[in-house]
Amino acid sequence: MKIKITPGNAQKIHALLEKTNGRAVTHTYTTYDDIEDLISEAETRRCYLRLGKKQAIGMRVLCTSGDAVLSAYKWSRAVTRVELTYCATGWCLTRIYSATAWCHAGGMGVILTPEIDAIAVQQLRSTYMLRTASDAYDANPAATLAAH
Repeated sequence: MKIKITPGNAQKIHALLEKTNGRAVTHTYTTYDDIEDLISEAETRRCYLRLGKKQAIGMRVLCTSGDAVLSAYKWSRAVTRVELTYCATGWCLTRIYSATAWCHAGGMGVILTPEIDAIAVQQLRSTYMLRTASDAYDANPAATLAAH
């Protein structure tokens, strides 16, 4: 399944959510707006990893609905799991299913391919310098920075 997250597909996404959740509505994603909020958070994660739009193609996020409840809560509850994938045209819904949660639920996990991971690491490394043992402390920090 691959559905682009756009207002034009809102009814299709809403129907999938209803079918997946059944009668459960309390701890689940129930509306297209819930999915749009996930896209906003996924986009923030993409930017945090310093990935450009072309570089991020293939990045996935796995989102689980609900929040943590007290450990004294002794019943399980239905939650929705949604997988979003960054495609050439933007974020797409690639998987949706119902799951069971106990105390802990809610959250988003990022899944990268090895190629995307290498790009993210390279982007991060471009933001700092690594001090090696051969580097000596210089009385003039500006001169040390200019040497690198």
